Amino acid sequence: MKIETITYKRVKNLGSYQSETMEVTAVLDQYDEPDEVSEKLRELVKNQLFPPTPMSVATETDSF
Repeated sequence: MKIETITYKRVKNLGSYQSETMEVTAVLDQYDEPDEVSEKLRELVKNQLFPPTPMSVATETDSF
């Protein structure tokens, strides 16, 4: 079986019966590994719909 394209789609629930959808498609060449491309698509969509929040950096004035 030859895989030529991979599409990944994810829906983010925004609440109040609203949602946001993102879909990406990659066209593979003969050297691409489908599993690796698929993982990259998942990461891309995840980072777009659920952007990482910056971690707070502890400073000397922070108390624990």
